[in-house]
Amino acid sequence: MTDPNLQFDHADHAAPASGASCTFCKQPIAATYFEINGRVACARCRGQIMAAWNRGSPGKRFATALGLGAVAAALGAGLYFGIEALTGYELGLVAIVVGLLVGSAVRKGSNGRGGWRYQVLAMFLTYSAVVATDSSLIARELTKQYRARADSVQARVDSTPSLATAAAGAAARPDSASRPRKAPGFLAFGLGLAVLLALAYAAPIMIGVSSPLHLVIAGIALYEAWKLNRGAVLRVTGPYQTAAPSAPA
Repeated sequence: MTDPNLQFDHADHAAPASGASCTFCKQPIAATYFEINGRVACARCRGQIMAAWNRGSPGKRFATALGLGAVAAALGAGLYFGIEALTGYELGLVAIVVGLLVGSAVRKGSNGRGGWRYQVLAMFLTYSAVVATDSSLIARELTKQYRARADSVQARVDSTPSLATAAAGAAARPDSASRPRKAPGFLAFGLGLAVLLALAYAAPIMIGVSSPLHLVIAGIALYEAWKLNRGAVLRVTGPYQTAAPSAPA
């Protein structure tokens, strides 16, 4: 912001004539005005805009953006599952809607500031929502294949009397497999969880290998989330004095 002691007659821009109105509240400008990103603003609107822009600390704004974005991502994933449950179809285009929802929520949480941190956050949350839907798809397919294979093996055992007798004898005979096993340690649990998360976040790419359109849709969703959180700059200058009305000829 320029120095308040700036001489008004040294301003290097064309001042609006007396009687001009504020761009934001539409009220007439009395004597002095400010410019916010090139638009004329009265002192009251300038104060309100500055207060809203500076509301909260950077950490609080980021936490708010994270919370709102996470809720939007959950709602987007819920929308996907809801459409699938109602129609029986898996609509990948819902991912674009998710990108718009998450991007808008993160933008709101940042007070409209945007910037690379919020862009990364919005893209991560959007991708996480896509991961949730794709992982469930892969899990369902794997479950179907496992059940089909188990049914096939069981049918083969039932059709062969010797195998059925051996299976029944093995089930009736106690062995070390039936004894309680020691629970895995914290390190093993953490390693297993990390592997599962890595596989889950690789799911959209694995699906995209066989379905390039899926990658294109996911890319559009990420782009929308990124685009909505481009950095904004608030340029406030003034105060300036309105130009005196010209004397009649």
